[in-house]
Amino acid sequence: MSHTDDSLEMILDNILREYASNGKKLADPELNEEISALIKSKLADVLLERLKSTVSDKLEASKEIENQFEAAVYITWKKPFDLLDLLLYICLEVASEFNSEHRSETFSKPSYVQAALARQQANACLVFNEIIHLLKSGFPSGAHSHWRTLHEIACVSYFISKHGKDMAKRFLDYEVVESYFQAEAILEHEKKMDCKLLSEKDFNAVKEKVDEIRKTYGSEFVRKASYPYGWVPSALQKTWSLEKIEKSVKLDLLRPYYDLASYNVYGGPKGLIFKLGTMNREAQHVVVPVGPSNYGLADPGKSTAISLGQVTACLLQTESSVKSLIIVEALRNLVDEICDAFCRIQAEFSKDTKA
Repeated sequence: MSHTDDSLEMILDNILREYASNGKKLADPELNEEISALIKSKLADVLLERLKSTVSDKLEASKEIENQFEAAVYITWKKPFDLLDLLLYICLEVASEFNSEHRSETFSKPSYVQAALARQQANACLVFNEIIHLLKSGFPSGAHSHWRTLHEIACVSYFISKHGKDMAKRFLDYEVVESYFQAEAILEHEKKMDCKLLSEKDFNAVKEKVDEIRKTYGSEFVRKASYPYGWVPSALQKTWSLEKIEKSVKLDLLRPYYDLASYNVYGGPKGLIFKLGTMNREAQHVVVPVGPSNYGLADPGKSTAISLGQVTACLLQTESSVKSLIIVEALRNLVDEICDAFCRIQAEFSKDTKA
């Protein structure tokens, strides 16, 4: 911890000295009820107010350093970053045009497959955009963790496309079941949270919708043990998981990368060592990074490009046309170019570490 006059430690020491100068004593380590009450009612507030008034300059300097670092990250990874921006632009444009072309017939004769895949693709674009910002800020492990969502969207999109309109309708209708489970969890814990988040009227409205869904699809559809894949009928297989869906659509080749990305989602020990932004990941030498890195952006960058290309292609291929085939092939070529660009820059880092 810093020992400058405006450091947290020095400010806290000054507060304690001021309190002691008034003839008071803090019996540390025996914190009796009187001292605990004092800390809660006064001293903690004094500390926070002084920090607010004294560290503003430090925070401004920190923001400037962040901006400079992001500029350096962009210089290093400029080509693949620019290509990722291009990929997002194309995917947004072609999806917008596709949805506009098919909106009239979707309203007159519902196409559940197109509706489900269009929403999936829009969600994929949002997640992709979030990942780009993490990459440009120098947070490869965060970007890789976020890519897991994109991969899941791709797997489910291909699964819906493979099984057709009935599966797509089940998938869309399952939102009611998820809302009901969420409402149950809120009611269970809102007393502990000391707030009223859901009225009885709202809960009953959700429950009524679930009762209607149960009549349509059966009790298995709303069984908590089947969550979150209760929308997949057990006639295909008794139980479902992302891994099984992944295998059924032949995207399981990405499972090792998904598992790697998972280390930084869960709070296990491997996540302390496996950080993409750290060059030396030897357990005995590891220092857990608490800030951004200019290293390790290739894997999340490549995976992100691949998954958005897959989800967009899945949407476009619901309607077979020369135009959609051309766009899908162009997307494939762009994704290949992005992967090559990331690999070349990552290889340069490897050369530098060996030199």
